[in-house]
Amino acid sequence: MGLFRKVFGKEDKKDSCCCDMEIVEVPEGEEAPAACECDSSGADAVVLTVLGPGCKRCHQLNDNAQAAASKAGGAVSVEYVTDPVAIAEAGIMATPALLVNGKVVSQGKVLAQSEIEELL
Repeated sequence: MGLFRKVFGKEDKKDSCCCDMEIVEVPEGEEAPAACECDSSGADAVVLTVLGPGCKRCHQLNDNAQAAASKAGGAVSVEYVTDPVAIAEAGIMATPALLVNGKVVSQGKVLAQSEIEELL
């Protein structure tokens, strides 16, 4: 249905939040509701990215990163990437690896929750 709206000149209004939650369609004349309850702005948000093939050590690093993120508040999000191509493109030679806002901070070892908190 979105294709026909574009063809006939009726674009859907799209809004997004700092946590990339997107409101897909808002009826004309109405304002978008709050997408989430986070108070952080997108510029201040920290993204932790765990890279690994899905092994036990990778899952442990992901769990530690999740725990550190929940302790830090809503401004920290955690991504878990298992795609070998994405891992290679990031230049990772040993997994698990941890990136903070796209910068590699650890390779080949499982950081403890306290160590991840220090990086934030």
